[in-house]
Amino acid sequence: MGRYRYTRSEKNFNKVLKYQQDEMDEIDIQLAKMNSSIDTRIEESERLLKSFGYETKYLMPVQPASAQRKNPILVTESWEDIVQQAEKRYPYDIVLEDVLSECEFENAYQDIENIEREFRNFTNLNGVDLSVMIIAAALQTLRWALIPEIGKTINKATRITAEEGDELVKKLKKEFAEKYQDWPAKKKQQGRRLRELEGKTWKEIVFSGVPYDAITGSKDVLKVGLSGTTHRYRTLGHDPILGWIFGTLNILTDTLTLNNFVSYRVEKGRITNKTLLLPQLLSETLNQIQSDKYKLPAAVFRQAMHYKSDMYTKDGLPVPLLGVFSEDLAGELYSSQYDFLCFVRDSKIEVTSAVLSILINMAIGLIHGLYYDEKRDKKRTLFEVRTRKILLYSNVLASTGNAATALITKNAKTLDIGGILITISRLYTDARFIAHAKEKFIQNRLDNDLQQILKNADEMLYVF
Repeated sequence: MGRYRYTRSEKNFNKVLKYQQDEMDEIDIQLAKMNSSIDTRIEESERLLKSFGYETKYLMPVQPASAQRKNPILVTESWEDIVQQAEKRYPYDIVLEDVLSECEFENAYQDIENIEREFRNFTNLNGVDLSVMIIAAALQTLRWALIPEIGKTINKATRITAEEGDELVKKLKKEFAEKYQDWPAKKKQQGRRLRELEGKTWKEIVFSGVPYDAITGSKDVLKVGLSGTTHRYRTLGHDPILGWIFGTLNILTDTLTLNNFVSYRVEKGRITNKTLLLPQLLSETLNQIQSDKYKLPAAVFRQAMHYKSDMYTKDGLPVPLLGVFSEDLAGELYSSQYDFLCFVRDSKIEVTSAVLSILINMAIGLIHGLYYDEKRDKKRTLFEVRTRKILLYSNVLASTGNAATALITKNAKTLDIGGILITISRLYTDARFIAHAKEKFIQNRLDNDLQQILKNADEMLYVF
């Protein structure tokens, strides 16, 4: 087993190397035998000529170099043919240890180390770079220091009461019904039972309560009672994102869906023990939509109105999606008066912080680019590596300072989450760019060395 792992193409390349190495060794052996035989014959011929009294130095006229040089006739084969010949000779895998000696390995590693040292010398930060980096780190630090704290709870003085929310919703319901009064709102079936199976009309959907507000019967059915505070983070109809889907489904089918995606039928405002799995809930919803095309827009409107009545009240709505992954954490946040609007406010703060961080990075990158000098800094890619280092180091310094401040003060509200996310993204993108630039630099140097070797080989072929 070799010390490296190889791809299929690399395995083929190794076989071709081994194949050509063995071919060259055989040629060397044959040339050595031929040279030995030729030298022997030349010596015999010289001795014979001397015995006849001839001086051998006058027998071989010296030809001009131009006459000696002839273009070699090279027979080329396709790569696929060469690989096929190599695989025929070596049906097993060839590793580099089969081709290179320990000394050649050491020389190769030494060459790579020399090239890497040269790359570091080209991309090390100089005095100007360090000055730009300090300015960048200072600007990033100033940014998070001026950003407002996150995690502040509900300011009830800015919220409406539940009664005010209900009054607002009643007004909007009435306006909706008047606007679409030409929609038919009569049931098609006759008889109480058939009319119940037909479901609500669009107008009944608009003016009736939402089923996922039901609390009665929860203790008997769920074994854990729902209350005025817990039902909002335990039911998907109240989720600010998932509620648009599950709240609408519940309204159309008179059901209540919990965070575990299990649904229960609600009859006359009471939760029953009749459960529905998600496929059945979707099937019944589709039947309701197909039975009356006005039911879906009415259900979506009713869901929006319920959001409007709950979102801006003093209790608010829970943080979106969190209840699905951790109901306990969602409950803790909600009971501590941290709701959806608090989350939206903090999200805006962090988005603003992230955008400012990006703008600072762009400005620093442009400023540092002004110092580029082609004669002094060589290739633009190598200069760009230094720019990336400046941005990476400055972002890391600022984010580390922010995390240290939050840890020392024991105040998690000062965490600059937006800036930290940008720093994490730079750790990935900048490190990847630098690694790619380094790989390309090494490859170019090796290609140049190979070109020189090939040039020397061509000159040797021309001599012979």
